[in-house]
This record gives sequence, structure tokens and C-alpha cells, in this order.
Amino acid sequence: MSGSGLVAPRLVPVQGRALDGTTVELPSQLPATRTVVVLAFRQRQQRDVDRWIELAVAVGVPGSTLGVSAPMETAVVEVPVLGRRYRGARRFIDGGMAASIRDPAVLARTITVYTDPAAFRRRCGVPTAEEVTVLLVGRDGVVSWHRTGRPQPGDREALADALGPGD
Repeated sequence: MSGSGLVAPRLVPVQGRALDGTTVELPSQLPATRTVVVLAFRQRQQRDVDRWIELAVAVGVPGSTLGVSAPMETAVVEVPVLGRRYRGARRFIDGGMAASIRDPAVLARTITVYTDPAAFRRRCGVPTAEEVTVLLVGRDGVVSWHRTGRPQPGDREALADALGPGD
């Protein structure tokens, strides 16, 4: 399923924490003017998350914000969305993810959000938790491009076109 299913997509405000320990208010503290946000709702979706990140990097999006001090035009982040009921185990869950990842660049771009996933999806216009959703979003939450599912033929060109010159 590519590009369909989102109704008035918008990244709604929510607090997250990068696996490097940084608290992030989404979307206002996204790392770039236009950020590729890869939303995942299931652990088994990691392979698709990685494919989207590889695709974004292939079209010129920096693969991490680590060590970047200047304002960024584009960036990519992955956002695992977990249920509120896991919030008490956040230290254990995030710590386990960080320990298995260990790459500081990936830790900096991975922002976990503990909320009501169904309500979050509804408010953002995300059609399903069964597939990843990719949003190109500004710090105001406005989505200018989106896809649901794994990358399909033509998505590389479509993302490159969407990223084209800034406004």
C-alpha cells in the first residue's frame, strides 16, 4: 500500500525520547526543516524501517543528526510508537534497544514515543499499525509527502522529488 489511506496527514504533538537520552517534542523539535519520519508500531517492522532509512540516505538525506550543530535542511528519524502501558518499563525497553543498537548515530535518530498508539494514529491520519508509515514533515507538523508499507518501485524518485529544493 503506497501513498493511500492517510486522511489529512499531520504529525500531532507528542513527546518522545531519543535512545541517546535526549527528550524531543515532536514535531516542533524535529531535527530539520523537513524531516523524513518513519513511524513503526510493531517490532517486526524494523526491516521496513531500515529500508526506508536506506532509501532516504540514498537520495541525500543525512542518516543521523549526531554531531550536526548547524540547522539541517533534511534529516531522517525513526519513531517506534509503543503503548502507554509500557511507559513504566521504558528504561528497560529503551535500554535494551540502545544496548542492541550501540551505534551512536542510530541512537540519536531513534525517538521512542509512549502513548495510545490507536489514538495517535487516528490523530495523525495513519491508516494502520500493521505497516510502517513514512511522513515528510515540517516542524509545524504539516506533512508534504507520505507512504505506508515497505518501499515500492518509484518511491525513491517520489521521495527525491518531494525533497526537491526547499520552499
